[in-house]
Amino acid sequence: MTVLLIAANSLRRLVRQRANLFFVFVLPLLLILVLGSTAAGFEPRIGVVTGVEPTPLGAAFADQLEAGGGVEVTTFADEAEARDLLQREELSAVVILPEGYGETFAGGPTAVEYLALPDGNGFEQQGLVDAVVADQNAKLRAARLVASEAGIDLDAGLATVAEVEQGVPRTAVLTVDADGEDFAGSDEFGQVAGQQLVLFLFLIGMIASAAIIQSRRLGVTRRMLATPASTGQVLGGILLGRFGVAVVQGVFIAVATSLVFGADWGSWPAALAVIGVFSLVATAAAVLVGSMLHNENQSTAVGMSVGLAFAAFGGCMVPLEVFPDGLRRAAHVTPHAWANDAFAEVVQRGGGIVDVTTELAVLLVYAAGLLGLATVMLRRSLQLS
Repeated sequence: MTVLLIAANSLRRLVRQRANLFFVFVLPLLLILVLGSTAAGFEPRIGVVTGVEPTPLGAAFADQLEAGGGVEVTTFADEAEARDLLQREELSAVVILPEGYGETFAGGPTAVEYLALPDGNGFEQQGLVDAVVADQNAKLRAARLVASEAGIDLDAGLATVAEVEQGVPRTAVLTVDADGEDFAGSDEFGQVAGQQLVLFLFLIGMIASAAIIQSRRLGVTRRMLATPASTGQVLGGILLGRFGVAVVQGVFIAVATSLVFGADWGSWPAALAVIGVFSLVATAAAVLVGSMLHNENQSTAVGMSVGLAFAAFGGCMVPLEVFPDGLRRAAHVTPHAWANDAFAEVVQRGGGIVDVTTELAVLLVYAAGLLGLATVMLRRSLQLS
């Protein structure tokens, strides 16, 4: 009961200070929103001018272009309206299909007009448009040959080609990581949220180590030791309080990003297990720093420096997948890299607890080592206070 009371007091002190509420709960969500939106990327919007009465092949052009992924397609009957939106940069590019596209026009390299601003990003999507044009030209040539040989009209020829095409193999596009393993999905918010959760759990814990120093300096720990509570109970209460703060923050970030941003955390039992174990690592690191230093400002500076350095090296700011092989292996000297690996397995590959047992085991080793050292240092600091 004494341990729980000391831990509950730590949580109350956290809630009483509004600045803590901002840094623990609000700032992580804001940063995840910004970085998640950036990671999700800007989806270019392409306008396709099909005319007032689009031909079947012209209507299929817009559908096929959007089905290719990565772009948002809007059809227009009026070319002037599409050009106006392009000039106002509300469109990345405009595709103008010739009148009677696929019926009275034979096609060719200059048949379809592609408009893009010289200082915009429209030229990046030209390859997608060229691929659709080439595919439809091939279909059109085949349909005309079928129509000529079978004595049917062009629409019937196109329908025949479409039936034959259903049995033609298609290219399957898969997203893989640096090790060549398939990703189950490409939820950018989930990926970014996991990285930022690891960053903030450790960083806020390190900064909060100043509270341990403040308690010693103000004599709070001395008064706790003057009560019937033993040194072990005081020690356990401080550790449990720090751990409670970290777990509350981690669960809040996971639930809030899921409800507000629609982030997919995969298997919740596995995600919560990673949050719990990494919270233990962050708690041990925070208590260790708070026990070794004697000045709040000093602990804040050290906590910020160490927290941000570990986060950068451990893949919280730049995904580990983009690291060179040697640097990626070296990054696993930090617990952050193992936690990010665990979240990648759960969020991106749809893994469960069984799939992250190695990462959880390594994090538990980190936590045990840091907790052992933190316990020794904290006990010594309490006896000196």
